[in-house]
Amino acid sequence: MRPKKLFIVLILISLVLLPVTPASADEATVSDIAKELICQCGCDMVLSACNHLVCDWRDTMLASIEDQIAQGKSKEQIIQSFVDLYGESVLASPPKKGFNLVVWILPFAAILGGGVVIYLTVKAWVRRGRQSATISKAEKGDEKYRKRLEKELEDFSGDGFR
Repeated sequence: MRPKKLFIVLILISLVLLPVTPASADEATVSDIAKELICQCGCDMVLSACNHLVCDWRDTMLASIEDQIAQGKSKEQIIQSFVDLYGESVLASPPKKGFNLVVWILPFAAILGGGVVIYLTVKAWVRRGRQSATISKAEKGDEKYRKRLEKELEDFSGDGFR
């Protein structure tokens, strides 16, 4: 009987200590949505960071977000309404589908390609450096032939061909 009571007490304690999510956690907030949209005043800043003192676009868009939240629309529905109204340029980050996928992949591909080019270039330089080192070693071994050539050139330059 004692293990049964201990089990019940542990269950009750775990229920009390488990984090309880608030009911409003699923609801979208104005600041959450404003972080995903670009202000349309021409400043090209995120709506929540538009720093113009008087920005009618920002105020209008924030009021629209508040109205749509009051109507019970979800975050995705609100963002889609702005996309329908202003086009995809209103999004702070392009969607990861279709041609916009290139925008997400291209920077990483460029960095990877640049790394490969740098690696191959450095490898070629190292190989060329090793080859020139072996050539200079071979030149040092030919010292007696160089002296003989210099002597013969001195002898030859006095008389010439004619």
